[in-house]
Amino acid sequence: MRSAILRRLFDPRVPRAAICLSLLAVQCAAIPTVNAAEKRPNVLFFLSDDHRADMLGCAGHPVLQTPTIDRLARNGVRFENMFVTTSICAASRASVLTGVFERTHKFTFRTPPIARDWTDISYPRLLKDAGYRTGFVGKFGVGIPRDQREEMFDFFSPLNRNPYFRRQADGRTRHITQIAGDRAIRFLREQPSGQPFCLSVSFHAAHAEDSDKVNHFPWPKAVEHLYRQTVLPDPRLSDPQIFSGQPEFLRLSMNRQRWFWRWDTPQKYQRNLRGYYRMISGLDLVVGRVLDTLSELNMADNTVVLFCGDNGYYAGERGFAGKWSHYDESLRVPLVIFDPRLPAAQRGKVSPAMDARSENLSATARRASPLSMQA
Repeated sequence: MRSAILRRLFDPRVPRAAICLSLLAVQCAAIPTVNAAEKRPNVLFFLSDDHRADMLGCAGHPVLQTPTIDRLARNGVRFENMFVTTSICAASRASVLTGVFERTHKFTFRTPPIARDWTDISYPRLLKDAGYRTGFVGKFGVGIPRDQREEMFDFFSPLNRNPYFRRQADGRTRHITQIAGDRAIRFLREQPSGQPFCLSVSFHAAHAEDSDKVNHFPWPKAVEHLYRQTVLPDPRLSDPQIFSGQPEFLRLSMNRQRWFWRWDTPQKYQRNLRGYYRMISGLDLVVGRVLDTLSELNMADNTVVLFCGDNGYYAGERGFAGKWSHYDESLRVPLVIFDPRLPAAQRGKVSPAMDARSENLSATARRASPLSMQA
């Protein structure tokens, strides 16, 4: 079976930006389970929504505050050329799970569920079959039949957006980004000793609340104080001539329609971008809570942590909003990988690698395994 999996992983149909988790899963699964549980690395995977590559402090953003992800980058590797192959959340998340292009898994909005051929080689299924306790929290966003999903996850706790704020049993309201953190922490606290885990924490943030045309980005209250006094700079490539030079189908597309929702006046632009930034800072805060719990439970020294985005985002650039199309703002996403066993001399690097299968990502995956894998 491993040979068949490897053939698929290195097939040209496989998106190189999505291959990292599948390769890491195969490497982890290759480690013997007998008397070696303590040597098998845990995997903690954070996935953000509508989050492009330059929207991180560690990527040089002049305003946005993401201290937790910045710390992961200082102690790990940030990949500056991570691209999605289909810039829409349903198809992209299916590719992240399975490691194959949309044209292969054939899933997006209003399509049949993902076929068993592809869920059987998904990273949670590979790790679960190898003895890992697998968990999922947050935005699932893909169609998978229940029996196949249960073969992938031991712990499954999805959250839906709309509304972002949920009333709790004690009467308080809580943002779903924070609720995702609560559930991730519960998973970690329930983790049995002697068994490795793979936990996927999938955020809805920083996706806009499309049904609310006034409060597009309902940020967590914990970040209310951020960016209040900041006058945010105009978007790059916002000269009207750049938009007018686009082909007609883009000038009439949803990218332009939603620009009128969010970015077409200075007042809207300042309010909505400030909210978007707060959504990202809010999820960064929750990533920090989860990592603090990992340290408290003495798991941090044996846990590989990945942070990635499902697709990019136009915040007014080129006269556009949303994602969907082919420009860099839509396709390039953040990727940070932290492995606690990475030698000090290799930490804090920025990799220009275009191929998430090649040198740096493959090396990170191999470092997770004390054994070489036999195809």
